Amino acid sequence: MLTSMIMALVLIAISGVLICIGVFLLPIGGAPAAMGTATGVATGAEMMAAGSGLTGLLMACALYNEPAWVVMVNAGISSSIMMTVLMISANVIYMLGRGIPPALATVEIDPVTKENNKPFITPGTVGHGVPTGGYVSGIFGSFVGGVGGALTFIPMYRFSSGIFDLLGSLPQTRPDLSAISLACIAALGIYFINANIAAYSIKGVIEGWWDPKFKQIGRVATVCFIASFLFGIMVLLASVPL
Repeated sequence: MLTSMIMALVLIAISGVLICIGVFLLPIGGAPAAMGTATGVATGAEMMAAGSGLTGLLMACALYNEPAWVVMVNAGISSSIMMTVLMISANVIYMLGRGIPPALATVEIDPVTKENNKPFITPGTVGHGVPTGGYVSGIFGSFVGGVGGALTFIPMYRFSSGIFDLLGSLPQTRPDLSAISLACIAALGIYFINANIAAYSIKGVIEGWWDPKFKQIGRVATVCFIASFLFGIMVLLASVPL
């Protein structure tokens, strides 16, 4: 049991790092994006991370008895689909509702299409919309975040259910609903904790992996690892009676 608990804590801590990386890859525009004056989706890091995380968690719950890698891949894909729809919807509003083209501000050349962004940036803004580079970065970010959420859910659910095989497939049995509820709530809590830590570093606006703020990811990921490890201890201790 002790070995499984230590392994579960390590997996939860790693999931915190993955969630942090996922947040840094999302095209987050915050309040300025709502006015079309910043690149990205007009919402905060916490909301974007929680939205994609919930989608991944629902998939993880549905596949609770599958091998860990199957659960994580499917959770990542479902989170990416959710984020893809969100970014498309944002661009429809920007382009058709506001009449502005997607354009990056931190780099002149889009890292994916290699097109020049500078001629399309409205004076007085730092970009707008979700350009191709931000779109691709958001897909990768949501996938990594979804994998991180599933990696939080899996050890929590199995440990609280008294199952110490944290990565293999499980027999076809009825799910432990109390353990699933605890694991989902705890995983969502870790999502918010790590998303808030990342949000303080990116200060509400980030474009993708080319953004200068992305260079801070090493320090922030270390903090997320420690925070997730400590939070995991509390959750696993609370789940032992289950």
